[in-house]
Amino acid sequence: MKKHLLFSLAIGVGASALAQTSAYSPMTKPGLPANVANKAVLYKKMQPYSIPGGNSSFQDHVNRAKEDSKPTQKAYTVATIGTSQYQLQTNASICNRIVLNSDGTISATWTMAQTASPWNDRGTGYNYYNTTWGAAPTTRIEATRCGWPNIAVGANGAEYLISHEALATPGTPDLLFSKRATKGTGAWTSGGTGIADTWPRMVVGGANGTTLHVIAQSSGATTPVTPYRGQDGALCYSRSLDGGVTWDKVRTIIPALDSSNYLGFGGDSYAIDVKGDTVAIVVGGFDVDVALVKSIDNGNTWTKTIIKQFPIPLFDEPTMLSDVDSDGIADTIETNDASVAVLLDAQGKAHVFYGAMRMLNDDTSDGGVSYFPGTDGLMYWNENMGATPPKMIAAAVDIDGDQVLNVADWGTYQTSLTSHPNAGIDAQGRIYLAYSSIFEGAAENGSPGDGKSYRHTYLIRSSDGGATWCGPMDITDPGELIGLQEGVFAAIAKDVDGFVHVVQQVDAAPGHGIGTTNPDAGTNTGSVNIDYVKVPVTDFDGLPCYSEIGVGINEANQSVATINVYPNPANELVNVLLTSTQKANAVVAIYNAIGQKVAEYNNNLLAGTSANLAINTSNYHAGVYFVTVNVNGKVSSQKLIIE
Repeated sequence: MKKHLLFSLAIGVGASALAQTSAYSPMTKPGLPANVANKAVLYKKMQPYSIPGGNSSFQDHVNRAKEDSKPTQKAYTVATIGTSQYQLQTNASICNRIVLNSDGTISATWTMAQTASPWNDRGTGYNYYNTTWGAAPTTRIEATRCGWPNIAVGANGAEYLISHEALATPGTPDLLFSKRATKGTGAWTSGGTGIADTWPRMVVGGANGTTLHVIAQSSGATTPVTPYRGQDGALCYSRSLDGGVTWDKVRTIIPALDSSNYLGFGGDSYAIDVKGDTVAIVVGGFDVDVALVKSIDNGNTWTKTIIKQFPIPLFDEPTMLSDVDSDGIADTIETNDASVAVLLDAQGKAHVFYGAMRMLNDDTSDGGVSYFPGTDGLMYWNENMGATPPKMIAAAVDIDGDQVLNVADWGTYQTSLTSHPNAGIDAQGRIYLAYSSIFEGAAENGSPGDGKSYRHTYLIRSSDGGATWCGPMDITDPGELIGLQEGVFAAIAKDVDGFVHVVQQVDAAPGHGIGTTNPDAGTNTGSVNIDYVKVPVTDFDGLPCYSEIGVGINEANQSVATINVYPNPANELVNVLLTSTQKANAVVAIYNAIGQKVAEYNNNLLAGTSANLAINTSNYHAGVYFVTVNVNGKVSSQKLIIE
């Protein structure tokens, strides 16, 4: 297997803990042992989810963890607003689960079941905040088994919910629509829409503040998938101009996302946001582009921007190897993990986030592609960046500062180690991002931890339109439970006032435990908590800031050494030009495409001078290589092609 090292080579100075124990500096991304970083796992789209029921006591786990730990003071507050036996809130991207209303009230939802597998009572869990949260619900809103609720509140104060019907016996799916005239009170009216899609997302906007925009996937969660308009899993767009009374667009395909551009999309591999008549949709997937489609006329016409291009157009897993250079050998491809997010600012500019991933398809008969769960990094792009590639703005935190991410295994989410982005924005234009990331800390060896590391929810903030980011802040409270707590699926209210309002799923065991082949199924079953977290925006003041992972805002213009590789492509000779701003020892290494170090050189650099290293490459096989220079723990890397 070829394995590009675009993510595993950025080993740098370890993060330092701040005075506030829940915040760390992520200036560099720690490396993983090669056997962990390069482990490949088979991924099949639309796997049916069903496992035997079970039970684990989260409260027993909490009490046991607290016995030998001391509570830590924190500025943010936490309230458990519900529970669920069904632990999977999304397959990839986060649903629109929480709304901060203009009067300070809050509407929150999640997929809920109070019984074990097969979760026959599964549906929308809902709670409402008006000075206090209501009692945790025990029954769903809908009459029919469903899931994946999205909530929106119109300008008229009405609440809207959409979820997908999930029959115990496979049948014709339907998006279920629920509505009530006054947020927080009154009876819901629920019914089918006739939109036969699954895994929806919904937002409300338009000039009237009651235009509903819905995107969903056409497969109906069936295996095999029933094609729709030439695609196995089309992304369908529906619209209601009158708050769901009628739907003037039903299961339409945005032209830029049709069968001439993509063979289809996986469940939950998309996100949507709206500001007035501006609508933004972002899509992703292991074998498709990260692409933005945007409308400025309330969903009538669309323009497309490719943010991260998948190098093989119309990639077809059953018939095509992931062979980028057409040499007949499957390549490992730098791609995305299908967990995407989009946020529109006050000017209508789109900000896009996604988890980094690597994929490989070296076997067209196994029913899926391979992905590398040890890939780490959360990527960011906005429309002002134009053709500039996305940059990495978050990664796992190296808590002990040894430049190595000390984890061996973790729960299964089929995403990057840092993923599930979701963003909000305040009146000053400051962007707040929530995401989950592996926690480098204690892994409980017995049940329910099963020796796996946990994920926590983190927050970061940008006060300059995404140019720099400050944080991160850990809001899964590692201090109180000494890290033995899984915090995932965090959703931020799009509007941020003096506080960031977040809902996340919290439980005692890594992973979600749902899926017939899920390795977490044996250790993570039973009830989870749905927690609301309220974080003062002032908590971000004074946190360390950086422009991207590996580059602090005070380091961006103070590079110790720069690297220039030429000619590139090379044939028999390549020059590596090093320029240093201070006296230092530079270690130059060359890696081949499968991560093997093929050469290493040590150079003593003098301040203010350049040194040229001439390397004979006549004996190198043609292909892709990576040249890295490590100076005082800071690593720069450049791709080298040898012909």
